Amino acid sequence: MKSKLSVVIFLFVVTMLNPIQTRVADADAVAPKKLSIAVIPERGDLDFWKLLKKGAESTANEDSGIELLWIAPAGFGNFKEQKRKVDWCINNNVDAIVISPIRKLKMQKSLDKVLHSGIPIIQMVSETFNGAKIGCIHSDNFKGGMLAAEYLDKKLKGSGKVGLGLFKRGNNPVSMRVKGFKTQLHNSGSKIKVGKSMYIGGDSELALAKIRATMWSEGMDSKKNPKLDAVVGLNESSSEVILEFFEKMGKRKDLAFVVFNPDPEMIQKIEEGSILAGIAQDPYKIGRIAVAQAAMAARGKKIPLETVTEVYLVTKENLSQPKIQKILGLKERNL
Repeated sequence: MKSKLSVVIFLFVVTMLNPIQTRVADADAVAPKKLSIAVIPERGDLDFWKLLKKGAESTANEDSGIELLWIAPAGFGNFKEQKRKVDWCINNNVDAIVISPIRKLKMQKSLDKVLHSGIPIIQMVSETFNGAKIGCIHSDNFKGGMLAAEYLDKKLKGSGKVGLGLFKRGNNPVSMRVKGFKTQLHNSGSKIKVGKSMYIGGDSELALAKIRATMWSEGMDSKKNPKLDAVVGLNESSSEVILEFFEKMGKRKDLAFVVFNPDPEMIQKIEEGSILAGIAQDPYKIGRIAVAQAAMAARGKKIPLETVTEVYLVTKENLSQPKIQKILGLKERNL
């Protein structure tokens, strides 16, 4: 009788334990929650940002614990829309934000809100401010400006007048390029003079009118000698519009043109010789490092406050070099 009772008790205990063991095993098998890392560029349509996105994705693909959220404002880069993207990230409690602030001063309050919510920030390409819990990764834009000035100084043999093409006011990287450009001319003793800066903006027709007025004067024939000996497009957007202008109006062969962030069309023009040179960043590398640092910050690890990547002079002579080809994304990173 005792024996039968012992068997019954044993079976009862086993039956009760099995569901518990199964639940524990199932709980152990659940994968840990992925880190949601939001990447908010200035815009998503330009070649530069497409390469940066590929770099960000490559880091996320290598780290199975990352869920990448690419959240690009539409159009030419709209501050209000970028601000809405930031608010969405806060409301949805993402684990980290990587952002290239469109306007230096106007984004200050938005990024303060992010910090107050406890979400770590990595600034990329452009920056609003430095401080605790904020990392920043960007190219050496000051050096980029110096490279452009040094190259033009040699091509123009130390004299001439150059016009600077800018997209909008308040862009931190472009401001640093202008400073680097002027500093190099001053330090080298060059007699090259910087003419009127052209803030081109997003209206193509208005931009073309501004360029025409700067290079000649209202009503003058574009076939006559322009006021400028050289033009520098200080970012991809301004370079695109200036290139469009040259194609419509017919660029003089003796007018030097240097671009920043050359896209595939500009690279072709460099190879043909109608664009003298380009200053290239490495957006792929910036995207990779920015997402890696965002993941580190979200996991409570220390990150550097500033990471600076190299810039490169691209000319017809060095265009075929493997390093330049890689930076420009011509082979390994087909878009």
